[in-house]
Amino acid sequence: MADAQVAQSYAKALATRSYQTSAVQPNVPVSPASTLGRWRTQLDNAFNSSGFLTWSKEQGLDTRDLRLDPARGELLGYVGGKIRLFSLRDDSGWSDVSRALLSIAKAIAPLPQQAFNYPWREGEVPLYTVGRFYNEPIDLTPAQAVLYRRKLAQKTRFEFAPVAHASERSVEASARQQVLLGDEANRHALIAALKSQVDDADGKIDLEHLKIPIDPRSRRFASEHLREMSVAQILRQDGNKVPTTGAQARGVARSLAFDLAHRAPRADAGGARSVVGVLGPTSLRKMGAVVGEWERRHETGAGGLLQGLISMLPDAARKAISGSPSSAMDLLIRSPEALSLGKDIQKKLKIVDTPTSAMECVMAALVQALDPGIGKSPFNLAGYNLYQKDNVGASPAQIVRRFTTHLERKVGVEAAPLAAQLLLSAGAPEFLVKDIPPNLVYGSHTWANYSIEVSRIEQQVCGAPANMTFSQVMAFGDTPLISLESEDQLSVALHDPIIAWGLANGVIESRTEHAYGYEDVKRSQEALNKQQKELAWARKALLTPATTRESLALAELKRVFPNIDPTKKVLQAPWVKHDPVSLLDVYMTGPIEPKKWMSLNGSELPWAAIESRLSELTADINTVFSEKFQEHKKTHQSAWAIQFKYQLSLLPMADQERIKKSNVSFIEVSRPFLGTELEPGFSLYPGRRPRTPTARELEALKGKHGLLMKVEEGGGQVGYYSYFPGLGKIVKEEGFPGDHVNTNDGDYFGGSTQGRVPGTYNVYKQYGNTSLDRDVPERTGKTAGTYFSARNGDLAATAASFFIRDYEALKVKAAGVTELENGKAYDQKLKDFFLSLIPFYDGIQDAIKGNVSGAVLNLGFDMLGFFLPGLNAARKSLKAGQSVVNIIKASVFAGVGASVGYTDAANIVKNLNRGAGAGYKDLKYLIEHGDEVLSRLKGHYRTYEVTRVYKEGDIVKGFYRAEGGERLTPVVAVFKKGAWYAYNVLTSTPFGPQLAQFGIVSALGSAKTNA
Repeated sequence: MADAQVAQSYAKALATRSYQTSAVQPNVPVSPASTLGRWRTQLDNAFNSSGFLTWSKEQGLDTRDLRLDPARGELLGYVGGKIRLFSLRDDSGWSDVSRALLSIAKAIAPLPQQAFNYPWREGEVPLYTVGRFYNEPIDLTPAQAVLYRRKLAQKTRFEFAPVAHASERSVEASARQQVLLGDEANRHALIAALKSQVDDADGKIDLEHLKIPIDPRSRRFASEHLREMSVAQILRQDGNKVPTTGAQARGVARSLAFDLAHRAPRADAGGARSVVGVLGPTSLRKMGAVVGEWERRHETGAGGLLQGLISMLPDAARKAISGSPSSAMDLLIRSPEALSLGKDIQKKLKIVDTPTSAMECVMAALVQALDPGIGKSPFNLAGYNLYQKDNVGASPAQIVRRFTTHLERKVGVEAAPLAAQLLLSAGAPEFLVKDIPPNLVYGSHTWANYSIEVSRIEQQVCGAPANMTFSQVMAFGDTPLISLESEDQLSVALHDPIIAWGLANGVIESRTEHAYGYEDVKRSQEALNKQQKELAWARKALLTPATTRESLALAELKRVFPNIDPTKKVLQAPWVKHDPVSLLDVYMTGPIEPKKWMSLNGSELPWAAIESRLSELTADINTVFSEKFQEHKKTHQSAWAIQFKYQLSLLPMADQERIKKSNVSFIEVSRPFLGTELEPGFSLYPGRRPRTPTARELEALKGKHGLLMKVEEGGGQVGYYSYFPGLGKIVKEEGFPGDHVNTNDGDYFGGSTQGRVPGTYNVYKQYGNTSLDRDVPERTGKTAGTYFSARNGDLAATAASFFIRDYEALKVKAAGVTELENGKAYDQKLKDFFLSLIPFYDGIQDAIKGNVSGAVLNLGFDMLGFFLPGLNAARKSLKAGQSVVNIIKASVFAGVGASVGYTDAANIVKNLNRGAGAGYKDLKYLIEHGDEVLSRLKGHYRTYEVTRVYKEGDIVKGFYRAEGGERLTPVVAVFKKGAWYAYNVLTSTPFGPQLAQFGIVSALGSAKTNA
C-alpha cells in the first residue's frame, strides 16, 4: 500500500516535471513504510551515526551539501570552502567509517551513474532516485507525458513493478543493516572511550569501571541483553588485551578504527576469497571432475577452463584483460557461465552457500587448473619463483610482467595477465596491492615489512589486500597488535617474507623444494634486524643537527653558575663605551679576562661574586666545540656509508655480482669553466682567452649531490653507475656519461640545470683510490651478502667521505658569530659561500623525509627505506603543530610489527607456526589445554560442547581436522543447514567446505571425563 502511494506521487511529479524547464529535479513524497522509505530511514541513520559525524568533523567536511556515489564508493563535499573527493583508496579514513553507509546506499542506488545529493528533505526523496529505485522512467518523451497527464486526469491508479534487486532490498536485508549500524555504533563508542583516556597520578587508567552504552540494534545487545558494559569487559569478550595506560588505550583505538571488513571481496566486485588453500586432496579431485565435465560439454580443447570462460566474455571485457587484469578477473568469475560452474562445484564439495561462494569456487577451479597440487607458494607458483635471485632489485610491477611472460607459454598471450592475477590472488597477494610506489623493490627491508603486513591482512580477511593501497596496508601495519590471535597471525606472516629477504640479500642459500628450516629463518631474521637497526641509526644520525658552539657554552656556564642568566647583555669594558655584551658572548669568544670586564647590573650578573669561580669553566669552549663537531662529522660519514651499502644491495643481482668481481673507482662530476679574459696587449680589438678560475668558481661548478662509480671488469669491459644519496638510488648509466654532449646532469646538482651551457662536455675527475680488493670467500653456508660485504663497506667509506668533505663549512654555521666577533673583520659572503658547498645543506632532512625535488612524500618511504605517513596524515599532523619526523613511524618492524619493535630473533622463530592458527598434532595436549588454545581466537563465543543441541546460526569455537591432514586446527565455526563451517569474525560470514571431524577434541575430552 505504501509503495502504491509512492507510485501515485511519483506519477504526479513526473507529469509536473514534463512541464518544467528547470534543471533542478523535483522531490517525491515517500512514506517511511514504503520499501524506499525503509531504506531512506536507514540512510539517514548512517549519515547521523556517531562514527560518520566524528570523522566528518575531523575532516572539516560540511555535511549540509554532499554527493554520494555508492557504486564507486566516493563522497564529494566541501572542506574549507573547496570541493574535496573522498574515496576508498585515500588515507582520510573514509573507508573505515563508510561500510554500513555505502551498503545501505547501494541498496538505494546500486548501479553506476546513480550518484545522488544528500541530505534530503524530510519525508521526500529526489525524483531521479525514486525512479531509479523502482526502475521507472525518469525523463518522459512528449508522448509519454501526454499519456501520464491523461491517466492522472482519469484518476488512474499507478503501481510499480516488483522491486528490482529484491534480495538486497528485502525486509531481512534491511534488518541486517540495522544490526550493522548497531555494531558500528558500539565500535565507535568504544573507540571514543579509549581515545579519551588520560593517565592518573600513577600513570594508569581504569577501564573496568568505564561504561559505554550498548546499541539495542546490535548483536552484542541481542546476546548480552545489557544496555551498558565496561570497556574492559567488551575488550576481553572480543579477545583483545585490556590496556593499562592512556597511550596503550589510544593504540587500541587506532587498531579498532581500521575496518578490514570493508576491504573484503564483495558479490559485485573486489575479487574473491581464495578457498583453494582449504581444499584437501579428495575435494580437489571432485572439483577436477566437475571442471572436466564442464570442459567436455563446452569443448574447450587444449585451452582448458580459463580459455573456455574467456571465450564467453564480451569483446570489451576481453580487451580489458591486458590493461586491467583485476577488472577482467572480476568480470570473468562473475559471468553467468562461471557462476553456473561455481554453483556446481559448491554443491559437489558441500561448500557453504553465500553471496560470494559460487565465484570463490570457480576461482579455486581456475587457480587449480593453472597450478595443480596442494598449496600455493610464491617460491613456486605455476613453476615460477617470484622470489628468485634474478628478481632482486625489481619492482612488483616488473616481477609481475616477468611472471606474466612465463605464463604466456602456458596459456597464451591473451590469457596470461588474467592467469597471473588469479595465481597471485591465491599465492602472493602482496603483488596485487594498489598504488605500490615504483621505487619499492624486492630485496629491501621495506618490501619484507610490507609483505608481512599483507600476510597479516590476508589471514584476517582473505582477498582484502587486493582492495587496498600500499599506504593503507602500512597504516594497518602501524597499529599495535591488540589480541593474542593477532600475535599468532604475525608468527605465520613472518616466515615467507623473512626467507625471501634472506635469499635476496645472500644471507641464506636457495634450497631445493624451497624447504627452509629453523636455522634459515633465524639467520635471516638476525641479519634483517641488524640491517634495520643500522639503517634506523643512520636515519637518526642524519636527522640530528650539529651541536652548536652556543649550546655547549651555555650548558657549561649553567653547570658552574646555575642561578645566573648568561645571555643578559650587561658586561662592558671599563675603559671604553660600547654596547653591552653577554657573559655567553665573552665565553664563546674567549678567553675570559675578568679584569677587562665590569657588570652594569650587579643583581643580574654579580661580577665580583662570580669572578673567582670563572676558572671552574672549561678553559676553551672552542676546543670542545671542535671535538664535538668532529664526532658529528664522523657519525654522518658512517651514516652515509650505511646508506650507500643499502642502495648497493638493492641493485639487480647481475649488477651486484659485476661490482663484486670488478675494480671500482669513484669519479666526481663538474661542469666546465667557460670564463674568459681579454688578451694582453695594445690592440684596438683584443681577443679573448680562457682564464684561470678562482677556487670559489671551481667549487660552484662541482656536482656535490652525486658521485659516478666506474666498474672495470676483466677483459676491458667497463660500466658506470651514478649514486645519488639524496634521491636514495643508484642508477646504471648507458656507457660513460662524459662521451655525450649535453648529458643530463641535473641530479648531480640537486635537480638544477641552472648554469648548464648547451654544447659543452662535463669534467670528470677520479675521487679517491681505485678499489682492487675482493671479498674473502665465506665459509660454506655462511654467505655475507652485499650489504654486509667487507669490500662494499670500504667502497661505502670512500663514497661517504665525498659527501662530508665540505662539512667544515657546516662547522662555520654551527660555530655562529658572537657580538664581539662581529666587531672583527668577518666576511659574511665567505661564510655564505662555505655553506653553499655542503650538499643537501638546505634539504638534507627533507630528503630523508621524502621531500625529494620539492615532491613531498612522493616515494611512500624515505631514502633509507622507512615508511612515511600518507600525505593527508602529514597535513593533519603539521596542522596540529607536529613535524613530519614526529609522525613518521619511529620503530621499525624488524619483522614483528609496529607494537613489538626489535625482538630477539630466537624468540620469533621459536614461535613460528606455533600460534593458534597453525594446527596441532598432539591430541592429548589439546584435550587438556584446548580451552586455552581456543581463547586466543577472537570473538566472544563459547567452546563447542558435544552434548549441546545447536540451532541454525549458532557460533562456537572448536577444533577440526582438515581433509587429508594430521593436524587439528582451532577455528570459529557457524552452524548452517545441519553442518559446521568456518566463520570469519570480522566479516561475519561463513566460508569454505564443511569442517571435517569438527568437535573431535571436545568429544574425546568428554569421553575421557565420563570414563
